[in-house]
Amino acid sequence: MKSLRARSVPANRMFQDHPDLPLPAHIFVPYVRFWHIVTTLIYLAYAVGTIWQQRAALDWRVAVVTALLAAQLGVYLRLYVFAQRWPPSLWQQAIYFGGGLVAWLIQSHLFEHFFGLIFMMVGQSFGLLTPLPAIVTVVTILLLTMLQSADWRIQNLDPGLAAANGGIGLLTIGTYLLLYYTMRTSSERGRLIAELEAARRELERSRDQAIELAKLRERERIARDMHDYLGHTLAALSVQLEATQRLYRVDPQRADAQIDAMKTQVRESMAALRRTIAGLRTPGLGDRSLHQALLEHCVAVSQRSGMNVNCHIDPAIDCIPPVLAETLWMVAQEALTNVEKHAHATSTEVAATVSPQEVRLCIRDNGVGLPADAFERPGHYGLRGIRERVEGVGGILSVTSHGHHSWATTIEAALPLIAQERKAC
Repeated sequence: MKSLRARSVPANRMFQDHPDLPLPAHIFVPYVRFWHIVTTLIYLAYAVGTIWQQRAALDWRVAVVTALLAAQLGVYLRLYVFAQRWPPSLWQQAIYFGGGLVAWLIQSHLFEHFFGLIFMMVGQSFGLLTPLPAIVTVVTILLLTMLQSADWRIQNLDPGLAAANGGIGLLTIGTYLLLYYTMRTSSERGRLIAELEAARRELERSRDQAIELAKLRERERIARDMHDYLGHTLAALSVQLEATQRLYRVDPQRADAQIDAMKTQVRESMAALRRTIAGLRTPGLGDRSLHQALLEHCVAVSQRSGMNVNCHIDPAIDCIPPVLAETLWMVAQEALTNVEKHAHATSTEVAATVSPQEVRLCIRDNGVGLPADAFERPGHYGLRGIRERVEGVGGILSVTSHGHHSWATTIEAALPLIAQERKAC
């Protein structure tokens, strides 16, 4: 036969994330253990005190109250101390508190000093039961105590005393409900804060992973460019050099022409290399702040294209992390380039705002709008490229196009901000 200890469930696991707990489990468990000890000591104190008080004439009454105390303590230990689930089922709670009330009526009838035991049951009701069973139990106790004081005759009840007891009961229940739901709300708020903090840490990890993934993709692109263009060009040059070296002996003029062709190939390879290197930088930002760079770029686009470019940039944008600044700069460049080349717009608006939660860049124009397949067109530095870059840092890029409306096309990038990453400005 398994012992109660072997069958019991660890308290921390039993109370974990239970919705009816008024306090977090790590606080509620020590609280409950303390009252387990107090309850056990009270039962033992009543038993020992009764035996000691009646030691000169131990009779059947002492045996009855002692047996009832032992039964109450045993049921309490089984249902609450060595419990397998929390809270116990309603019928189990009814056994303990209903049986306890019956035992109290017998005990207090046999010995007057047992009347005080009822206050322990009131405390247990508030501490161990959820609100509805607790209120039912306390109201029952209140009615029983008033009837007992009137010798179980309703006509003997003192109306004034009954009203006073009822008022005290209502005040006690109201205070209990206020404390219960206040503590429960506080516990729920603490749990939500912990979940938000865990989500924030997960977002940080996801962003770091996305940045690393973007770096790996960029390295793969560079390796592919080197292999597909520079590698093939260098291999071809090596073969042509060997052929030209042999050709000089028989046809120097033709060999010179081959050398000129190889020079052209070398220049094209150098240009391709410069384009690859340029793709690793954020062109035009340099040592300037993002705020300054965006303003200057808007002025340059306006002067070059003749468009009316309205630029509204929040100065707090210079406080965002560098990786977000680079991303927004790329979005602004690509969006304004598309407007300048393809939109046939006369007016463009660039707006950047910073809030505690996010930084948002919005670029819109009154041009002809975007084609439906704008994101499917080939090209690494197009709209598809900036969408991948924005999503790589945990942001969202939205593009809406409505044709010849007041604002035909709107490109908006929203990037999440983490307070710890913001620079002091």
